[in-house]
Amino acid sequence: MESTQSETSGSPSIPAQSPRRSALLVGSMPFADEETCMRRALDVLGPALFCLPDGEIGEKTPAFPKGNRIAWVVYAIEKLTEDKTSWQVIKQPVRSPEDGMADSYENFQKLKPLHSPADMPQHVQLGYDLFFAKSYPVFVRLRETYGLPQLKFQLGVPTGFAMGFAFASPITWLRYTYAFNTVIAREVNAALAMAGHDVIVQLEVPPELYAAYKLPTPLIGLALRPIKDLLNKITPGARVGIHLCLGDFHNEALVHPKTLGKMVAFSNRLVEEWPTQHTLEYVHYPFAEGIVPPPTEASHYVPLKDIALPRSARFIAGFVHEKRSLAENKHILESIESARGQAVDVASSCGLGRRTPETADQLLELTARLTNA
Repeated sequence: MESTQSETSGSPSIPAQSPRRSALLVGSMPFADEETCMRRALDVLGPALFCLPDGEIGEKTPAFPKGNRIAWVVYAIEKLTEDKTSWQVIKQPVRSPEDGMADSYENFQKLKPLHSPADMPQHVQLGYDLFFAKSYPVFVRLRETYGLPQLKFQLGVPTGFAMGFAFASPITWLRYTYAFNTVIAREVNAALAMAGHDVIVQLEVPPELYAAYKLPTPLIGLALRPIKDLLNKITPGARVGIHLCLGDFHNEALVHPKTLGKMVAFSNRLVEEWPTQHTLEYVHYPFAEGIVPPPTEASHYVPLKDIALPRSARFIAGFVHEKRSLAENKHILESIESARGQAVDVASSCGLGRRTPETADQLLELTARLTNA
């Protein structure tokens, strides 16, 4: 019998039986370090996970007390800001005293590149491959310890389009997008050279989804160009997941969709144009807007019936939220599966790195309960 607490937004207990659904952790977690993040995820979700991120903590310093990786692409922008030989800071960020990052989307630093787009890649190292090289051996050891031989390492990266948050000029943003794709692909390819099919590369695409919502539906293909360019630069044979992201910087969304129709059109177009040299492992749909919980109305999820996916690709529903009770989360799951006509895998809408450790624990345990709902 379920406890009364399990029907509230408090931390529920975890069922002992094997999970009926798989779970995805989008990327970041707010724990002490990468090994602690991976251990906590495996303790709570273990057999439900098909891939595992390292929690994206990075180095904790006085400037970045929670770690320099905890805020998605902001980590990469900070790497550029440090390089005075290649970038000029033309506007200082307004920093949050809590984590050292800019305190809002509007208050990012603005940079001026000192190299042309053609020359820039040879002067930039973002370090996604270095973090992978550090975390992957820990992952392999933990995978063996927990007896999960099929588990894959999940490497999350943006496209070059996301780096445009650092530019004051939209023209400069567009000019440098594909140069940054060259850098990101180089680092992804280094990880693939180390671990091959043991890695699932998760592309995180909030600016592309934002652009799709701003464009008329017939022009959605324009928003796919940075994704397709990056995919074409990644070594053939990669296993790739797509995290459709509404944004979650300081728990604030970048995109505020009234309906899911444009998101469905965007992902269907991406699937239609998917490059044959890579395997699409999953598409993750977000249904909450940062701290704003997902809708409970079943009608909101009806457009999901029109999603087209390859038979081998997972549909992952990103709805698990601390502001919804277990009963409400179950109702949302039922609405999504009713629209899809099948069971789906479960996740939160974004990484957990912007939550407190206590809330992240609650969400991990709630996700575990929902894999068996």
